[in-house]
Amino acid sequence: MADRSELALQLTDAVIAARQAIERAGNRAYKSFGLSQRAHAVMAAIDLGGPDGARPSDIANELGVSRAAATTFIQRLEAKGFVETTTDPDDDRGVRVTLTRHGLEVLLRAGQLERRLAARTIEGMPASTMARTIHVLQELKQRLAQKSLEVVR
Repeated sequence: MADRSELALQLTDAVIAARQAIERAGNRAYKSFGLSQRAHAVMAAIDLGGPDGARPSDIANELGVSRAAATTFIQRLEAKGFVETTTDPDDDRGVRVTLTRHGLEVLLRAGQLERRLAARTIEGMPASTMARTIHVLQELKQRLAQKSLEVVR
């Protein structure tokens, strides 16, 4: 049996490989709608703003990027007709970003496709295996958040 440090490396490699596979599958699905996974995430963040829209700073915070990066994403989506910007009624210097009708339709259809792909991915897996996996990953996330890992030279 492998020692604990080897198991930790194997777990890390497995999580990274799974994330990359999910991203590749998502990118193929989103591409069919003319989106990247990042563009889909931006549209979902905009949708969180509701009918009044979202401020670019809120979108940046949701995505964990700079306001400038969020603005670039917004401009690209606006050029494709997925979103529109309007003057913020609470601040004449700011803007609000909302999904266009087309953008909302694409976001909903991409979400439906995402759910179908996820369902196909786990088809045939026992529920107990999925529950254990979810538990292990949640525990790993919690442990990583609690521990301050220091680099030892």
